[in-house]
Amino acid sequence: MAAADPNPSLFVRPLGSAEKNPTALKLILGGKLRELRSAAGLDPADVDVRLGFSRSKTSRIELGRSGCKTADALALLALYGVTGDEPIAEFLKLVAQSRQSDWWRSYSDVLSDFFTPLVALEGAAERIRTYEPFYVPGLLQTPAYTRAVIQSGPGQILLHEAERRVQLRQERQRQLDQPGAPHLWAIIDESVLMRAVGGPHVMRAQLEHLVEMMERPRVTVQIAPLDVTAAVGIGTGVTYLRFALGDLKDAVYIEHLTDSTFNQRPPVVEQYRDMLDRLGACALTPAQSLATLRERVKSL
Repeated sequence: MAAADPNPSLFVRPLGSAEKNPTALKLILGGKLRELRSAAGLDPADVDVRLGFSRSKTSRIELGRSGCKTADALALLALYGVTGDEPIAEFLKLVAQSRQSDWWRSYSDVLSDFFTPLVALEGAAERIRTYEPFYVPGLLQTPAYTRAVIQSGPGQILLHEAERRVQLRQERQRQLDQPGAPHLWAIIDESVLMRAVGGPHVMRAQLEHLVEMMERPRVTVQIAPLDVTAAVGIGTGVTYLRFALGDLKDAVYIEHLTDSTFNQRPPVVEQYRDMLDRLGACALTPAQSLATLRERVKSL
């Protein structure tokens, strides 16, 4: 059996805001257990049998889909040859933190399954890059604008449900005010400025809010002219999460007509990162974008 990591810490430090994010911790813990298992020369099925786990339990833990109990963690670390009070204690501390309740679970009544991974992990990101072709990005929306977007969607939404969705979006935005908050870099299609969502009054307030947000050092906004977006051709809303942690893979959230996809496969992530790079290089600079926004505000 291969020797365990001799370093006092089994993880790439610091973990930063991820330590306050149970979903991120589950992924980090699962990834580390996968590394240890691989170093020990074992398959997930072998581990299930040796430890008396139910079928696929090891795989679910490694993928972050199932929480790891303290007893399971101790059994896994022992099987993989991890010794030393300090690394084991650190691992168990993170296991305990990963079993805390995520803040967004109280909004499960209005949170779609395909949207949950983005909401769960965006607060743990170092950088959030997003391109929005139809609306102002959710993290930069005013409550009135959010309400108008929700009401314009397909089907009939009850007032209570709409307000819950507005509250959820506001809670997501509050993460930008926390210590160690992500750097938000948003590229907005020029056509978004031309759609008076909610009417001129709502749209004017929304654009004024965008101008205010651009004054923050950790918020960058670029406007992509129509000819630019036609040339680059992303064609759909994309959010890229860049994590500063070696134990957590970058991810992309891709919007479709009726659902969305959350993907952490490196080839897919790199493809969308490259497209965002190209789009950002061709879009208006932040200074030019700010001037464009101010002109649009005057016209409303």
